[in-house]
Amino acid sequence: MHIRNTSLTLILFFMIAIILTGCENYAERTHKSWAPPPSAPVYDDSTIFARITTAVQSDPALQGSKIDIKVQDGTVTLSGTVSNEDQLTRVNMHTWIVDGVKKVDNQIVKN
Repeated sequence: MHIRNTSLTLILFFMIAIILTGCENYAERTHKSWAPPPSAPVYDDSTIFARITTAVQSDPALQGSKIDIKVQDGTVTLSGTVSNEDQLTRVNMHTWIVDGVKKVDNQIVKN
């Protein structure tokens, strides 16, 4: 009986110690999953348009292509003509690599 009381006393002591230690500064402790994630950067359509246009115009492999770029809420619509499949791929690559692009509607046709 004495061993049982001693065991219960020790268990009770450790439980109280764990509870008291865990409650210390409880208000300051939050699990990272409870905190709202940081907001993602927002890119406006004019910035997206400017970056795509600069990339396309500065690519020597795209010289001579006629490409029209429109951006609406992060959705990019590409239209116009290119000479070959490589140019079509490069325009698509330049568009998707720009931050803020959510969707690409590629309507470019090959001559």
